[in-house]
Amino acid sequence: MNHYIKTFIFLVLTSAFYSMSFAQEYSGDATETEYTNEVKGWIFGLNVGVYYPSKATAAFYNGSSANVNNVDYVMSNYYWYQEIFFALGANDSISVAGLPQNMHYQIAMRPGLYAQYCFNDRLALVIEFNYMKLKTNDVITFEVDPKEYLTEKDLRLYPIRGVEERVYADIGLKRTYPQNDKLSYFAMGGLNVNSTKVKESSFYVEEKEYSMINTYGDNGYIPNSNMQTYDVYQGGIGVGMYAGAGAALTFGNGIVIEPGVTAHWLMVKLERYQNMNPGIGAYVRFLF
Repeated sequence: MNHYIKTFIFLVLTSAFYSMSFAQEYSGDATETEYTNEVKGWIFGLNVGVYYPSKATAAFYNGSSANVNNVDYVMSNYYWYQEIFFALGANDSISVAGLPQNMHYQIAMRPGLYAQYCFNDRLALVIEFNYMKLKTNDVITFEVDPKEYLTEKDLRLYPIRGVEERVYADIGLKRTYPQNDKLSYFAMGGLNVNSTKVKESSFYVEEKEYSMINTYGDNGYIPNSNMQTYDVYQGGIGVGMYAGAGAALTFGNGIVIEPGVTAHWLMVKLERYQNMNPGIGAYVRFLF
């Protein structure tokens, strides 16, 4: 568990502790009718959170021949094949014996910006932008010098990796349920627009990267030829919806801390993987 996730968990637990403390302290001293907050206008904030998207789109990076980025693209190139052949110490031939069948993303950090326009103390329009860098890792299996007779196969496992960047833009309505002047609960939901960009789709043999993204066009890779490469953009704009809930803890000087959770149901623009899929995240939001 890295330092950022430990810090996030600490913030969530701390906020939850204060939430329970405030609820106990004021449960008998204030009612919803006694709580008034004549706020109207814009409020801005920062998000710190984690996110776990559906693994369905992680299969985009598994090197399958059906994908736009595939292992065949690399292995069919004579020069790359020879490099891998000698790196594996082969005498006869090499082949790809297995590709990942269950790739999934790692939990990603999700920083973001937040704004809400309050119509009154219970209803607000919310606009939120969150960024995440998603990574997925697995292994590709090579068979070295396949034998025609029965014997133990020489199988080698090497890393295969995908990296993508996403930006989520959520716009919707937020309904607040005040408990007292320190604690309230909220529910929110609305529409999502997301932007995805593929940064890496590669496998590694003896620590050398072989990108499955075709940046050489129809010419193919030729070493030491000063070939022109192309900037290949993979990804695009997707749409969906979201819903979430949490608590708002009000401190002095107008600072509000909101721990909460958000669930998405959305389409991400990756070729062959444009179905609607879920994702879930947790966050602590700081409002000023």
